Amino acid sequence: MIYRKARGLVEAGATVAAAIAFLFVPLMSSGRLGLGPTLVFSALAFIILFQARNYFVEMADRGLRKRHLAKPENRIILEFAERVGAAFTVADLVEAIRETIEEKADMGAIMLRSNTWEVMYRSPSSAASDPKVLDLLERNFRDWNEGFCFLNEDWSLATTNEGARGFFVYSKGFHFFVFTRLCSLIEVEAFRTLYGELRIYFDRVITISDLFEVASLSKEWELVAETQRSFLPKSLPEVRKLDLCVSYRPLVNVSGDFYDAIVVDEDRTLLVIGDVSGKGLAAGLIMGIIVNTLRVAPDKTDLVALVRSVDEAVREMGFDDKYTVLFMGLVDTGKRSIRYINAAMADPLLVSQTALGPKIRQLSPTMGLIGLVPLEKDIPVEELPLRTDELILLASDGVTEVANAQGMRLGEEADYERAILQASRFGAEDFVGSLTGLLYAFIGDMPLKDDVTILAAKVGRLWD
Repeated sequence: MIYRKARGLVEAGATVAAAIAFLFVPLMSSGRLGLGPTLVFSALAFIILFQARNYFVEMADRGLRKRHLAKPENRIILEFAERVGAAFTVADLVEAIRETIEEKADMGAIMLRSNTWEVMYRSPSSAASDPKVLDLLERNFRDWNEGFCFLNEDWSLATTNEGARGFFVYSKGFHFFVFTRLCSLIEVEAFRTLYGELRIYFDRVITISDLFEVASLSKEWELVAETQRSFLPKSLPEVRKLDLCVSYRPLVNVSGDFYDAIVVDEDRTLLVIGDVSGKGLAAGLIMGIIVNTLRVAPDKTDLVALVRSVDEAVREMGFDDKYTVLFMGLVDTGKRSIRYINAAMADPLLVSQTALGPKIRQLSPTMGLIGLVPLEKDIPVEELPLRTDELILLASDGVTEVANAQGMRLGEEADYERAILQASRFGAEDFVGSLTGLLYAFIGDMPLKDDVTILAAKVGRLWD
């Protein structure tokens, strides 16, 4: 209080002195100079006097601060403020409380989370540890607005620090109380400095807490993503007379797309591709359940039983709005055939090599969505013959529905079918690479908006 009064007197005195000096400028110059030069000279004098006044006040303020705020009581609060400024955690603040205001001035402190009134720290002093004091503080100050003020002997609001029993700060959802009988001896400026540092500290704690929460969530999502990836094959199996390759790129860490190639025996391989509705954790969980259901099925040649098992597994998850589209094709190189069920997958293709060049055949849907509505009593299974060098293309809708800057979809472009026909003579790896390159060239700088999965199976020489 003394400091602020002294600073006010210095500012008032400097202002008065500058004003008096300025009044003499036009009086001294008006008799010798004309009106124009006098005004110019007066303006220059005003600027010089104003700067001189500010410089004097600044120098005087430094001296006053050094003189008044250097008192031991003020130094304790200011030292505590410095420690708060270097604190990043609640533990840092507690350490600062104990090593400054508790040890050096026998002050007590309580820090609470405002919305729950949860005690985050309480000093061992009598006032801080008294439960009645805490009840009174909650009654008087829980609904307090942002700011700081002083406490009376009865723990009510005090208007000044004169005779105050303590002070408190409310900021960023935290209440911070300090109990001391030294309030009258401490300059209000020291309290203001501490209040400013506490506001910044609480803001910093919230920011760091949010960052840790984001980091924690990111780690949890990464664990979910790793778990999901563990359901997908790390590499496709080597199959006699069947060349396999896949390209899989999830839009985010957790994907709804899934694929698999399960070897049944020397001649038979089950090819699987599907897409769970939606994105995120729920889609990722259902995707993992589906893949696991297919892998543990006792008979992987019974496609109808596999579909019913998948439908049951999806329903048991309890998501009302989740379903999957799915293609399962049992390739039999011994019988030279493919038996398949297509549950609403729009893009499976069979590319044949003929005397007139490659021809594309759609492996059309044989049933509807899985997991959304009850399945039909009879689920049809289609069967087609396989020939040497035919290529089976299984792609998620993230391939054909990807759009370029003009809003055109890849699956609607003639280049898509042309690229499939031209690349169908390649092996599976080169075919997938060619189709993937076309996709990224088509979208240019546009971002992907869906998962992208391409599974290709190139049939070898079946008559050997």
